[in-house]
Amino acid sequence: MILVMLVVLFLSLAVGASIATSLGLTAITYFLTGGGTRLLFLIPQRFFAGCNSFELIAIPLFVLAGDLMLEGHISKALVNLAKSLVGWMQGSLALVTTLACMFFGAVSGSGPATTSAIGSIVAKPMEEERYPKSYTSAVLACSGPLGSLIPPSILMVVYGAATNTSISKMLLAGIGPGILFGVIFMAYEGYVGRKKKYGKVAPFSVQTLLSSLREGIWALMAPLIILGGIYGGIFTPTEAAAVAVFYSLFVGMFILKKITWRTLPGILYRSSVTTGVIMVVVGTVAAFGYAITRAGIPQQLSLAATSLVKTPLVFLIIAQVILLVAGMFMNGSAAILLLAPLLAPTVIQYGIDPVFFGAVMVANLAIGMYTPPVAVCSYVASRITGVSFDETNRALVPFLILSLVALALLLVFPQVIMFIPNALL
Repeated sequence: MILVMLVVLFLSLAVGASIATSLGLTAITYFLTGGGTRLLFLIPQRFFAGCNSFELIAIPLFVLAGDLMLEGHISKALVNLAKSLVGWMQGSLALVTTLACMFFGAVSGSGPATTSAIGSIVAKPMEEERYPKSYTSAVLACSGPLGSLIPPSILMVVYGAATNTSISKMLLAGIGPGILFGVIFMAYEGYVGRKKKYGKVAPFSVQTLLSSLREGIWALMAPLIILGGIYGGIFTPTEAAAVAVFYSLFVGMFILKKITWRTLPGILYRSSVTTGVIMVVVGTVAAFGYAITRAGIPQQLSLAATSLVKTPLVFLIIAQVILLVAGMFMNGSAAILLLAPLLAPTVIQYGIDPVFFGAVMVANLAIGMYTPPVAVCSYVASRITGVSFDETNRALVPFLILSLVALALLLVFPQVIMFIPNALL
């Protein structure tokens, strides 16, 4: 039966079916071969049970908050703030891009949204200052996924819900990896900027910094309110997502006055489509997960892994290879919902902290956002800059190497991930 399920799954993916369709067909195959049509009622039952989670309410709310922030033109204020901080360095616009993506990631929680929001602002100035378009595209493609690490991260919420891990801890666990990746990228961008004399250099000005801080204060307040409320015990992560929506709507409509009653339906529509795509995957993965659990696949994998692999470090390395390959072909949410329940028993068996493993998993899948062939952030960046997907991928090679170095550092120094969650919770 397990062999039949695997054949159906891989054949579905091979012919180009979506991950939701492939998992749904695999679940149907299991129930048909295991009990005939009398068990098919379990599929819609498990689908809705998988979606019926209080923690998952945070997903549509964080998506909506990010779209409201995007429509409120908050990204421009964050770019100006980043420029006032690092604009005095050679090749500064590349550093500005990465730093602004880190700031915006603390608002949106989504890699592609961050790439789009910041890219639409910095692409033209970088072209005017004679940065190669392929380099600009590569910087955008690798910096945008930082939004999937830095809280509030949608992928961290998905992992927490899929494995019953504390979402509060998961959100905090993304801060260290997000900063590590960002600092490594910026160090390389600074080196390239000095070597090739990219861009103009503006003198550092305290007055400009204070002015940009005043302009960006509303954007910077969002993550402070969200995280401060969660870790101050004022509200749960799901309630924090609702607060984020209210705050984003209030600032965008009444403070910055960029959102109107006329534009609001369009924002709600975009958020609904994004949420719908995610939740269809959540539901089908729940049905698929129930099927493979009944078949005993996670337990068999755990036993096989522990008998073949003797140390946690070797298991972690093997898991990272699997996740890197998965991230090349699947979006982050689907990969987490599919693989996290499979790997979770083995993680616990080896005594690995689920929070640590989840943060490494999200960091790994963030790399997949700019690793071909799927590379959703590379596609977004290529469209914004007007260069081909292949040109972007060639320019991304140094960033991919640096990303693997950063991932290795997370495995060797788990304190980078665990210091903040352990200190605050």
